[in-house]
Amino acid sequence: MTTRARREREKEERRQSILQAARKVFFQKGFHRATVDDVAELAELSKGTVYLYFESKETLLAHLLLEGLDELLEHLEEAYAETLSMAADERLRRLGLAYLNFFTEQPDYFWLLMATDRGRFRETVTPEVYQQVLCASLEGLDLAARAIQQGVDDGIFYCQNVRQAASIFWATMNGVLELMAHPLRREMVGVERETLYREALEACLRSLKVDAAERR
Repeated sequence: MTTRARREREKEERRQSILQAARKVFFQKGFHRATVDDVAELAELSKGTVYLYFESKETLLAHLLLEGLDELLEHLEEAYAETLSMAADERLRRLGLAYLNFFTEQPDYFWLLMATDRGRFRETVTPEVYQQVLCASLEGLDLAARAIQQGVDDGIFYCQNVRQAASIFWATMNGVLELMAHPLRREMVGVERETLYREALEACLRSLKVDAAERR
């Protein structure tokens, strides 16, 4: 191995060690309470070294988000099952349940995804990194939009704006998961998280079907 190749390998290993430390710190403390000092300490590096590889705490978050989004997309693509013949309502239902499974299996990644909605994420990462996260985030929404468009084409769904309908669908699913994360709110609602989630999912499907029936 040449000297240059060895240095590149060492740089990549150090980069991965920083990401691994950030993953542990962010998952344990939550993104907003964690600091770059915490990451550097766990990685056994100086804070300055961390900044040589990642411009900000938000940049670390972005790279971990891309990991989580890859995991989520695997769930969603399997649920969408593009090569299988399937009714649009079942396809959309499967997408919703795959999102619930992702939350159940990977709750830490889910809360990191939610962390981008607060603070100054866009202003603290490079445009290239922001675009990567945005594009990866849109892939799940695109699958929901495709399922709804299939339903419209098949005459079982009706909506004036497919993209907006897909956004409402994901907003509803997200809303239930965030709402039911708090013990007081769970007590207020009086049902289990999965029960409410499934009811909300079926309500979304019914709203699309009711409109289709009215159009006929």
